[in-house]
Amino acid sequence: MASSLLASVLVAAGGAVGGPPGSAAPWASTLGEPLHDSSHQALELTKHLKAMGAKFYGAWTCPACFKQMNLFGKQAGEDVTYVECRKPKQLPEQAEACNAAEIRAYPTWVLPDGRRKVGVQSLEALSRWSGLN
Repeated sequence: MASSLLASVLVAAGGAVGGPPGSAAPWASTLGEPLHDSSHQALELTKHLKAMGAKFYGAWTCPACFKQMNLFGKQAGEDVTYVECRKPKQLPEQAEACNAAEIRAYPTWVLPDGRRKVGVQSLEALSRWSGLN
């Protein structure tokens, strides 16, 4: 409870949990906490996506983003690089990053080489797209 309260205070102040103001934060700080634990597949995929520099762009108002987050589960979500696009006053640097990346729909996954996937993606689809499998 205390950690989620701290996360709420940090996000409201414009900071991100575990990083400087405006840095990408665990999605639970804006989307809420996933409903179940992470599978081994989700944890493995998260490590791979993070190592590749993949980013998940979403919005706290987006039901599809919450669905995407739930496919990963609680533990994996802490390591996914999530960029919140719909809190420009609280997270202006993240909102600017969304504009710079020309994000037009949520959720959107982007790799450093520019490849992207729009909409809710299964773990299998993200694994294939990112080259894990």
